[in-house]
Amino acid sequence: MLEDALRYPWNGEQKVETILIGGVLSLLGVFFIPVLFVYGYLIRTLRAVHAGDDEVPPVFDEWGDLLVEGLVAFLISLVYSLVPLVVLGLAFASLVLPFSVVTSTNGDPASGLAIGGLLLALVAIVVTVAVSLGAVYLLPAAVAAYAVTGRVGAAFSPGTLRAIGGSGTYAVGWVVAVAIAIGAQVVGGIVSATVIGAVLIPFISFYGSVAGAYAIGTAVREVPALGLESETHTSRSVA
Repeated sequence: MLEDALRYPWNGEQKVETILIGGVLSLLGVFFIPVLFVYGYLIRTLRAVHAGDDEVPPVFDEWGDLLVEGLVAFLISLVYSLVPLVVLGLAFASLVLPFSVVTSTNGDPASGLAIGGLLLALVAIVVTVAVSLGAVYLLPAAVAAYAVTGRVGAAFSPGTLRAIGGSGTYAVGWVVAVAIAIGAQVVGGIVSATVIGAVLIPFISFYGSVAGAYAIGTAVREVPALGLESETHTSRSVA
């Protein structure tokens, strides 16, 4: 899967044009709107690969659809990013509690409450780490669920996420996608030593994102439940 994923963005007659457009949009991502088109393109890539059209990457066209789907993908990612932050906030509050001014009726420090608060803080921190890792693992699954079904609700459906996240093929695809992302960061760090190389970073990042989308799209293609949801959505759309 890794080799196919790395080769995928470099397929097709419009590969150079697509990578150039994606890189420029990524470079302009600081203005927010351009990066939504990149998100939308990745959604289109996930959908195409899942449908079996995995030889040549899609092109940048129908910009309105790319913008809308990119915005939805961004909002899904935002929600998954906020969940760990909320838990982290609760952990911080619990950590502050033991050091608050807590006294007993006679004015002495209530050590029992302080120790209990500290233990609660430790539990909250462990939960925060677990939730954060879970969010990182399930985020690509959530985005893929939306891409395949066209329903925002699928990105937050416990049954759908359980089916995808519990799949061995998804786990492998996720590892491949993470490895590609790390590799892109390493390559970007190496080439950033020169001015010309620094300009290439957004293009390298876009290339890695497309390769990662291929890995996830291929992986979720093997999830039967997601395929059934996709067929149901298509049937309703046709009707």
